[in-house]
Amino acid sequence: MKQTLRYVVPLVVLILTLAQRSPAPIIYREGEGFLPGGAEDIEIKKNAQDQFDLGQRYEERGDWGHAGASYRMVVHRFPRADIAPAALFNSGRMYEKQGKLEKAFHEYQTIVERYPRSENFEPALEAEYTIAKAYLDGKRVDVYGVPTLPSMAKAEEMFKKIVTNGPFSKIAPLAQFGIGQALEKSGSITSAVTAYQQVVDRYPNSEVAADAMYQIGYVYLQASRATGYDETAAVRAQEAFEDFLVKFPNSHKAAQAQDNLKTLQGRKSNDAFNIARFYDKQHNYKAAYVYYNEVLQQQPDSQQANRAKTRMDQIRTKMGDEALKIGTENPETGQTQAERRRLQAQVDTTSRPDFVGPPAPSPTPTPTPAAAANPAANTNSPNPNPNNPSSGNSGNNPLGNNPTNGAPENQKAPLVPPNDVKPAEPNLPSQ
Repeated sequence: MKQTLRYVVPLVVLILTLAQRSPAPIIYREGEGFLPGGAEDIEIKKNAQDQFDLGQRYEERGDWGHAGASYRMVVHRFPRADIAPAALFNSGRMYEKQGKLEKAFHEYQTIVERYPRSENFEPALEAEYTIAKAYLDGKRVDVYGVPTLPSMAKAEEMFKKIVTNGPFSKIAPLAQFGIGQALEKSGSITSAVTAYQQVVDRYPNSEVAADAMYQIGYVYLQASRATGYDETAAVRAQEAFEDFLVKFPNSHKAAQAQDNLKTLQGRKSNDAFNIARFYDKQHNYKAAYVYYNEVLQQQPDSQQANRAKTRMDQIRTKMGDEALKIGTENPETGQTQAERRRLQAQVDTTSRPDFVGPPAPSPTPTPTPAAAANPAANTNSPNPNPNNPSSGNSGNNPLGNNPTNGAPENQKAPLVPPNDVKPAEPNLPSQ
């Protein structure tokens, strides 16, 4: 029994709560058609102005529900009336007074879409911004009339609709800035920076352009602290704050940007000091001297700079100025460079995926018994043409080249006439 009541009682309470918070149904009346919610007991007037005046009388009595229903009746029955946009705007105000911000936003959005040329267009955008700002500040989203959790996605969605509806309106820069704030609160660092940058690019002369540029640096500053210390984010934060001070030196956030830069420089010099101490303990005094000097350059008036200067003097006394100069190593000679390139070529060759090892050595031919018995038989063969020493088999030239002119064996030798052939005398005609 107790186990059953544990589930039944909360269910009954939930049903009663939903019944009290559920929206009014759509009413159908014969001859009138479907009427807006809350119109079940309001008086139906014959023209738009009388219906609008009825809504005002309800509003004066503080009856927001019937007042909003009467205003919506004007739009429902007389959508082309000149007073229809004002009635729709008042309907949104009545929803706001009842705390139904999403419904109010819908009414204002209807004005923007249906009546963009009405005098209620700008006021509707401003009212939408107010509602989106409420969700940005933590307004809980209603699900079937029950408040749940704050939603930055809802705020972002509303701000985007405002920018889309009126990109050149006076409220558009604030809405674009609100998009960046919603993304920043939801943890979307890159998207938030992009949204803030769009404020600077699209609305550089707006009042929030300086705030947007400052916020870019602040987002990166927070990101650099998220995981202890993110150097990349810290560098981007420093660049953003420096750009902000250059472009908006008279901003009310200039002093705060300078303080943030000092904080970033302090953290950077602290890291440099820790690196210097590490090299110092490893007896790498030259590297330690470099990082101590970096601390001195970044934060010359800090306590760490004084400690770094003291240690630099000690290292200079111990090592000497020449040993601490950058680039004092002996230059590489030509022979050393050639040897280094040769070794590097060997490393590159052996690291190739298709390398299978050095080439196999060529086998040495074994001499035959006949060649061993008469080694001069093949080396001192007679030359049939004594005037052409390149003919025949040269024993001292294994490649068969001509030792005189260096011509290879397969090259044709020049034609030389034999010694016993005399040239024929020309047969001249007799005189």
